[in-house]
Amino acid sequence: MIKITARGFDLREGTKLGVEKELKRVEKMLPETSGFDVTISKKTGGYKCDVTVKDAGSFIRGEASADKIEHSIDFAVDDLKRKIRKLKTYFVDKKRRSGIDNLAESMFELGDEVEIDPNHPSTEIRRQKKIVLQMMTDDEAIVQMEMLGHTYFVYLNEDGLTSIVYKRKKGYGLLICE
Repeated sequence: MIKITARGFDLREGTKLGVEKELKRVEKMLPETSGFDVTISKKTGGYKCDVTVKDAGSFIRGEASADKIEHSIDFAVDDLKRKIRKLKTYFVDKKRRSGIDNLAESMFELGDEVEIDPNHPSTEIRRQKKIVLQMMTDDEAIVQMEMLGHTYFVYLNEDGLTSIVYKRKKGYGLLICE
């Protein structure tokens, strides 16, 4: 299933068909249950395309910006393909093939975005996101963080404690909340 959303402009049918054609090639690399959420936004000086693959609660995101809409779509799909290959290589080369099954089974939807009321007393918080923490290993959290393209990831460790894994200049850091 492919869900395409345009922000700040009207999306033409030809562009929708182009996105679907690009994603058909990526679809072959993924399980049949995978779905795509594509968001194309008009920004100052160009377009931004964000392609997210959702499968059993696991997420992989490819994103890119360019001056033309077609280029932003192509670059985002290329970024997505690169991350999928990286994920598959990680599990196969590291002999962790069963880890992808555990990741898919243990993770559910991370959460829904909620827009903040402009009358909210805080002027610093622009967006709020509610998440459901899932239990996973530290390695699985690092993989999920990398696939989302984030610099940190919050989860429940195997002891049931809230943990935060984050990127450092060299390697990763881990915060464990007590």
